[in-house]
Amino acid sequence: MHTFDNFAEYYDKWFETCLGKFVADCERELILELAGPKSGEKILDVGIGTGFFASEILKYQVDIIGMDVSEKMLDIARSKGLTNVFTGDAAALDFPDEAFDLVISITAFEFFREPEKSLSEMMRVCKRGGRVVVGTLGSGSWWAFKRRRDLHRDPDSVFRDARFYSYRELKHMADKFGSTTTIRGAVFVPPYNNAFCVSVGKLVEKVCRSLVPFWGAFLIFRIDKN
Repeated sequence: MHTFDNFAEYYDKWFETCLGKFVADCERELILELAGPKSGEKILDVGIGTGFFASEILKYQVDIIGMDVSEKMLDIARSKGLTNVFTGDAAALDFPDEAFDLVISITAFEFFREPEKSLSEMMRVCKRGGRVVVGTLGSGSWWAFKRRRDLHRDPDSVFRDARFYSYRELKHMADKFGSTTTIRGAVFVPPYNNAFCVSVGKLVEKVCRSLVPFWGAFLIFRIDKN
């Protein structure tokens, strides 16, 4: 059984909490802004998981193919209407060159064992004129600090094998693959599920996205393939 199978049934439930809903809104906003899905496009989601964000993109009347390492997560994705999903390896995508208008990967990149090779594969299967959008967990946030600290209490945490990336690391990696790169940050509130954090969240997001995007718990970049 894969590690992610163990908490597949709990993954979406966190987004039902007060803080989870706020985080989902912040991340979804940037995903849709940078991905810009258009009706009729063919999209590959690498690390689709439960399809939490892909199901939102599906509303744009697109054709989504998804892959993940967890069969249990894929079962949940299928229940959301994402039927064309399967297990696979991000570092060896089983698709021909330039097969997709848009390739996305949301909060999966931090778990890839071969990140640059995986990104290279995503670029390979993306059409010229298309875009690759990757959202991952940032290393410079309160959330990353808490996740590292919590590993001492829960050595079996799914984050034990995760790599949190800095804004600079992601920009350096992305710039290798495309002449046009955009990188943004979101989720600047602390990782505490209380009403106060959420009540000031919108103001904090507005200020920090502009001034200190590199502190975001969620970092997302887009590479336009020219």
